[in-house]
Amino acid sequence: MDVMTAIVNRKSVRTYTGEPLTKTQTEQLLTAAYASPVAMGRYEDLTLTVVQKPALLAAISEAAGNANILYGAPAFFVVSTPLTGTASDNMAYSNAATVVQNINLAAVALDLGACHIWGALQAFAKDPSLKTQLNIPTDRTPVAGLVVGVSSEDYPARTMPKGRIATTILE
Repeated sequence: MDVMTAIVNRKSVRTYTGEPLTKTQTEQLLTAAYASPVAMGRYEDLTLTVVQKPALLAAISEAAGNANILYGAPAFFVVSTPLTGTASDNMAYSNAATVVQNINLAAVALDLGACHIWGALQAFAKDPSLKTQLNIPTDRTPVAGLVVGVSSEDYPARTMPKGRIATTILE
C-alpha cells in the first residue's frame, strides 16, 4: 500500500480479535516508530513501551476506570517523555505524536487496526504504580498512546473532503 492510500484510508479502529501481534508485525511497527522525525534529533527524550501482557492491559483499563478503553486490542504502544511545564513541552508532545502517527500508518499498511488512545493515559495519573509496572522511567510522563491489533474491520477507500481544515495559502 502506498503512503497516500494509507493516510487517506486510515481510520480509528475500535474492534479487535484479540489475536496477538506476531514478532514480525511488532518489529515492523517499531521500525516505523524509530523512523519518526523528532525535534533536534533528541530520540533520547522518548521512551516507547509496548504493552502486550494481558494482565498489564487489564490493569491500565481498570485504573482508567473503563474496562473497554483499549477495545480488546492485544497491544498498547505508550510514548513517554520528560515534561518541564514550559512551552518546550509542545516539542515533547509533538515528538510523541509523530511516533504514534508513524506506528498508526504502518499498522494500516500491515492491514492491522489501530486507534489513538488518550483516555487510557489517565490511568497513569490515577495509579502511579503503573509506570513502575511498565518500566517507564520516573522522569517520564506517558503523553501518547496507540492500540494496535488484528481486526475484522477493513480500510475502505475514502475520498478526503477539501477544505476540512481552515487553510490559508500565502504565495
